[in-house]
Amino acid sequence: MAKSKVERKKVIKAAVFGSLAGAVTGLLLAPKSGQELRQDLADQAHKLGEKAVVIKDKAQSALQNVEEKTQVTFNTGKNWLQKKKQFVENFKTLISEIQNGALTKTSLKIEEIEVPTENLIEDITDDPTDDPTVEV
Repeated sequence: MAKSKVERKKVIKAAVFGSLAGAVTGLLLAPKSGQELRQDLADQAHKLGEKAVVIKDKAQSALQNVEEKTQVTFNTGKNWLQKKKQFVENFKTLISEIQNGALTKTSLKIEEIEVPTENLIEDITDDPTDDPTVEV
């Protein structure tokens, strides 16, 4: 299971604090004179500051990269949505045209079929014994 942001921040803070405490403890317990110790502490602080600047720059660069990619993804999604809407509208128009065309053709076919149907009804109502081909 993924850790929450709060737990991750606690772990990062603990790691940074532990590193600093370890570095300071190591320097304090080292067999050096006061002048050398102060110089070492200053050097370590300077290095730590430089690393913090590098990390900050990388984080800003990563954030900017994520923002740019998010914008591109958003625009792509927006374009797809517009294309989908246009497709749906075109599909609705096509269905409407097919329905209108189908209804017109169906009504013509019904009119064409009505006349033969009347003849069939007359044929069915005629006495079948009049037709020599029909066995009763």
